[in-house]
Amino acid sequence: MTTTEVPADPGDPAEVWVGRSPTPPDPARLLADLQAAVAALLAADPAEWCLDELESAIPQLHQVANQTAAVQARVLASYDARGGAQIAGARGTSDWLATTVRIPPGHAGWWVHTARALRDHLPATADALADGQISLDHVRVIRAARRQLGEVFDLVEQQVAGFAREHCVRDLRGFLDLLIQNYTPDPDHDTETARQRRRANLSTGLDGWWHLTGFLDPATGAALAAALDIYAEPTGPHDDRSAGTRNADALAEIATRALDTVDRPTGIGHITLTLTPDQLATGLGVRWPCGLLASRTDVRTASCSAHVTYVVGTPVDDIHWKPLAVGFAERYATRAQRAALAVRDGSGCVHPGCTVPAHRCIAHHIQHWDHGGPTNLNNLVLICVYHHRRIHHGRLTIVRTSDGRCTTASTRAPP
Repeated sequence: MTTTEVPADPGDPAEVWVGRSPTPPDPARLLADLQAAVAALLAADPAEWCLDELESAIPQLHQVANQTAAVQARVLASYDARGGAQIAGARGTSDWLATTVRIPPGHAGWWVHTARALRDHLPATADALADGQISLDHVRVIRAARRQLGEVFDLVEQQVAGFAREHCVRDLRGFLDLLIQNYTPDPDHDTETARQRRRANLSTGLDGWWHLTGFLDPATGAALAAALDIYAEPTGPHDDRSAGTRNADALAEIATRALDTVDRPTGIGHITLTLTPDQLATGLGVRWPCGLLASRTDVRTASCSAHVTYVVGTPVDDIHWKPLAVGFAERYATRAQRAALAVRDGSGCVHPGCTVPAHRCIAHHIQHWDHGGPTNLNNLVLICVYHHRRIHHGRLTIVRTSDGRCTTASTRAPP
C-alpha cells in the first residue's frame, strides 16, 4: 500500500505521516526548550516592562507553574509505576526523590502520594491542574477530602474539580468541609478524633531562647488569630517591627495580662524573682526562675508589671534564701489612678502616633519605682508594652509638654 507523505508543520515538534503513528516528542528536547525559555525570562529585567506587561505576566506565570507541577506529577507517577527507584537501588520512590532533588523526605513522600492519587483517583483534578486553573494547594485540600470519604468521593470529584477551578483554596476547603459533613455518618466523632491532633510545645534551647511549636484545631486557631489581630496591631506609623515580631510581642502581652488576673504571690501563674539589694540597684546578675540570666531591661520592665514579685534578700547557700523585703508598698497604680491616667493621657499610650488603648498600657513610673519614685499621678504615665521596653532600653524618655502632659522623646540627638 502506498502512502502520501505530508510535510510536517514547522511549528509542530513531531513529524506526522499519514498511515503511521505520530512520532513521539523527544522529552530531552522539550525540557531543553523549556529551560531555554525560562533562562530567557530570567535574563529579562521586569523593571523595564510596562505595567500592562507585568500585570499580564503574573497570572500567566502562575498558570505555567501549575502546569509544570502537573507534568512533574505525571512523570513521577510513571517512574514510580515502572519501579524506576528500585532499579536505581533505592528503597522506594520517596527515598530516591528526596536524595535526587534534595528535598525533605516528608515532602518527597507527599509528592509521590499526590502523583499516584492524581493518576489513579483524581482524573478531573489532574486535568484542572494540567490546565493551570488550580494549584498544588487546591490538590492538597482535595486529596485530604478524598482520604476522608474514600470511594464515595469519586462520585463527586468532577464537581469538586469544577468548583476548584473557580474558587480560592479557602472557599474550596469550606465547600469540602460541608460536603464531608453531609457524607460522613458521624461527623462529630471525626471532628473530635481530628481534634486530638492539637498540641502546643514550649521548650528552651541552650541559648536561652524559647521555642514554640504547635498544631491547633480550627476553633482554637481562629480564637488565637482573633487575639493576635488585637494585640499585634502596629502601634503607629513608626512601628517598624515585622509581623512575626509583633505576633511574638502580642503573645507576651497576652501571657502578661493572663498572669495579671491571677492573685497569688507564689506558685503557678506568677513569676517570683529573687535578687540582692545590689542586683536591684544595678539590674545585673538577676535570674529567671528557670535559671536563665535576665537582662537589665527585663529587670526594669518587670518591676512595672503586677505579674512579677521581687523578693529582695541575701543567699544563704545555693538553695536557701533569706528575704529582706517582698515587694514594695503601693507599687502599682490603683484602679482609680489608672482611670485618671486614661483621662489625663488621652485614653492610651502617650507616645506620639501610638494607637494602643489605655486598658492595654502599663502605668510606668517616670522616676523609677526602685529608685524611690512614688506611685502617684504626677509620677505615672500610660505607655504601651512596646514603647515601655524602648524607654527602659534607653531609646525613649518621658518629657512633659508646656500644658503639663507627658509624651515621649527620642534619646538620640537629631541629625
